[in-house]
Amino acid sequence: MNSNSSNSKPTLFISHKHVDSKIADVIRLFISDRSGGRINVFQSSSPWADGPKSGSNLNQQLKKALWETDVLILLYTHLDQDWSYCMWECGVATHPKSPDTKIILFQCSGSSHNLFHDQVNINVRSLVDIQRFTNEFLTSSDFFPDRSDCVTDFHPNGQEVIAAAARFFQDMQQVLPPEREELSEEWPAYPFLQLEITLQQAKQVCQAWEEQTIQDVNEIIQNNCLISESDKYCEQLFNVPSFERGSKLNDLITLWREAYPHSQSQWVEGLCSQILAGVRWQFPRPVWRLMQTPNGAWCAPMLNRVRRIPSQQCMQFDIYFYKFIKDK
Repeated sequence: MNSNSSNSKPTLFISHKHVDSKIADVIRLFISDRSGGRINVFQSSSPWADGPKSGSNLNQQLKKALWETDVLILLYTHLDQDWSYCMWECGVATHPKSPDTKIILFQCSGSSHNLFHDQVNINVRSLVDIQRFTNEFLTSSDFFPDRSDCVTDFHPNGQEVIAAAARFFQDMQQVLPPEREELSEEWPAYPFLQLEITLQQAKQVCQAWEEQTIQDVNEIIQNNCLISESDKYCEQLFNVPSFERGSKLNDLITLWREAYPHSQSQWVEGLCSQILAGVRWQFPRPVWRLMQTPNGAWCAPMLNRVRRIPSQQCMQFDIYFYKFIKDK
């Protein structure tokens, strides 16, 4: 940068899934080489870049780096990946109380994240887009917010910029994943339901288990567990085309009781006991309490997976409904 630059180097943060570290490496090398090392590049997956230090809290280090970030490049590959952590990084970087941060989405496939549909993104499979990014990076005085100097003294769209863009484009094409993921055929062996509660609600469940009756615990679970995901086969078990957005476990139980008013509902207590174990971070004990379902079938809801997601302040519970033939 020229003599008008501030005393501290600007910081560029590469937000990415670690499976895409090779793509992030190409971006980091381009930024570092073309800037002559005058930019701090934070890449958590690389031992040769600024990143989290051993022995310190990971999230605290990331928060500090994101708070000080001038530009964040979000490396976005395929829609069906879990982008929750990258979205958390974007949220921290653009916190209203933090210094201004520009987010640039590098789009590696035909789709972009819903949050960035309205902004101008960089299609890394397009030489035109790579040329535009390179030109802004090397010759624009406002590429980094709150800074008025250019990274280089090159002229906009000059030969040096065109050559740099062409090389960057070629290097990126070598490491990009297939534009379309290979289609696979699959089908669920059993109906699937995912429930979710906040970490604060999970604390309430644990406190109720210590101080109140099991009926009180079950009521808290039923009233607070949100249906966050399900498949069509689970919805068919409860005779609905789909669950309404924001539905809770208690709403699902009500649907079932309306359909089977004379059937025993011990499966509800069995499911709640498994969720309670999951909330307490213990292995659930299998409870074979059968529930009546359409076409005379019987199912037992079983908790298969528990996850705690600090970045989303929630816990999730994956439940499958195993089918049984009930003896007459």
